[in-house]
Amino acid sequence: MTPEELIRRMRETDSLAGKRVTRFDLRGRDLTGARMPRARLVDVHLGGAALSGAALAASEWIRCVLRDAVLDGSDLEGASFAACDLRGAQLRGALLRGAKLVRARVRGADLTGADLGGAMLISADLTGAKLDGAKLDRARFDMAKLPGAALGGRAIDGASFQRADLTGADLRGARVTGASMFGANLRGADLSGAALERVVLVQADLRGARLPASMTRCVLDGALFGPGEAAGLAAPGTDLGAAKLAGADLAGADLAGSSLRGADLRGASLRGADLTGAVLAGCDLTGADLTGARLERAYLQGAVLAGQKLAGADLTGVVLLDADLSNADLEGARLVRAVLNGANLAGANLTRALLQQALLQRVSLAGARLERAIFDRADLAGTDLSSVPLAGMTLRACGFIEAQLAGADLHGADLSGSNFTDADLTRANLEGADLRGATLLRAKLGGARLAGARAKLALFGEADLRGAGLQRAELRRSVLSRASLDGADLAGADLSDAVLAEAHAAGASFRGARLAGADLSHLAAGGADLSDADLSGANLHALRAEEASWSGARRAGARGTDVDRLEAEAWRPPPRQEDRT
Repeated sequence: MTPEELIRRMRETDSLAGKRVTRFDLRGRDLTGARMPRARLVDVHLGGAALSGAALAASEWIRCVLRDAVLDGSDLEGASFAACDLRGAQLRGALLRGAKLVRARVRGADLTGADLGGAMLISADLTGAKLDGAKLDRARFDMAKLPGAALGGRAIDGASFQRADLTGADLRGARVTGASMFGANLRGADLSGAALERVVLVQADLRGARLPASMTRCVLDGALFGPGEAAGLAAPGTDLGAAKLAGADLAGADLAGSSLRGADLRGASLRGADLTGAVLAGCDLTGADLTGARLERAYLQGAVLAGQKLAGADLTGVVLLDADLSNADLEGARLVRAVLNGANLAGANLTRALLQQALLQRVSLAGARLERAIFDRADLAGTDLSSVPLAGMTLRACGFIEAQLAGADLHGADLSGSNFTDADLTRANLEGADLRGATLLRAKLGGARLAGARAKLALFGEADLRGAGLQRAELRRSVLSRASLDGADLAGADLSDAVLAEAHAAGASFRGARLAGADLSHLAAGGADLSDADLSGANLHALRAEEASWSGARRAGARGTDVDRLEAEAWRPPPRQEDRT
């Protein structure tokens, strides 16, 4: 298809809806009003292109260049941008609700009046970007660069700026509600006239900042202020840090936003107490009665909650870093956006608990009960889960980076969209597991059982799958570049359109496998069994398959070695003159 034909189709009613567009140079082209909802664009260059008013909802952009492109008024709701360049792009009035721009380069872009509600801009570079009048409700700017950003004069509800760079930001007159600025850098920021309600400013740097007129029930534990800068600060909430309150009757008390850091609350009655946003770091709550207490967004780092009865509790946004929750009853609890890194959950009852967007790095779950618990976008990086029963569980879009899962039983589990980069899954049971869209980059899967697993669009790049059982696994459009598949059993597996470039599969079995359209360039498959395999239309460039069995294999339309490409790949630049002397 020529660029002109592509442009014509873009302007036709939904002609490219849900289609894939790859490797086109459309720099400076007029694509005003283009209609490509749900389209997948890969390696498309749109620098300086005009896309005003384009219908691009739920589209997926991979390695695309949109630098200085004009997207004013375009519909990008739910769109996803991966490794894209949006520097200097004009997105005035654009609809970006729910869009994903993680680690995006948006430096100098114009987002004036754009709707960014619920958008994810984690680790994005927004230096110099214009955000005047932009809607930011529930948007996530965690670890983003926003120095000098103009965010004043508007309502910002439920947004997250954790560890974001907001140095010198203009928040004058802003009404910020339910936001998280955990660890944010607000040095020199102007918050004069702003009203902050239920904002988490834990460990935030406010040195040199002009403080807001009102801070209601905000959490400022560990926040940094310059000399005298906190004088006259209006921040309702009592400071009860290190108080001796063992056995005290605080039933029904309103302690919202209060600080009880290090308080002794052993055996205290906190029935029905409002501890919303309270700071309870280092508190000993052994034997305390928390029945009906409100704990949303409470800060409980290092708190002792062993054996606590928290069944059905709403622990949304609660920080439980290094807390002791051993043998605690958390049945049916809501742990939405909770931070439990380093917490002790040994023997805890998490039956039917909801752990959504929770941080669970390096937690101890030995002996914990997890029946029917739901893990949704939870981060379990570095956690030892090798002995935790996870079979049949829901663990969607979770982070298992460097997690220990050797020998773990994950059969039938829903692991779709999860990230297992550098995780140890040696000999793990993943039979029938849902791994669609999962990332298993450099994962150790030697001897793992993945028979019948659904892994469409999964990324297994450089993974160790030696001796793994992948019989009948669904691996359509998956990426196994440079993976080690020596001795693996992929009999009957569906590898249609999969990428196995530069992988090693010596002695592997592909008997009856579907490899139609697959990229097997530079695959080392000596002694492999390709009997009855379907390689129709496959790319067999530089395939090394000495002593392989091809009995009954179908290779109609398969492409052999491209001599010109092979010569180009072998080319090396001549030595420089100084290297010869």
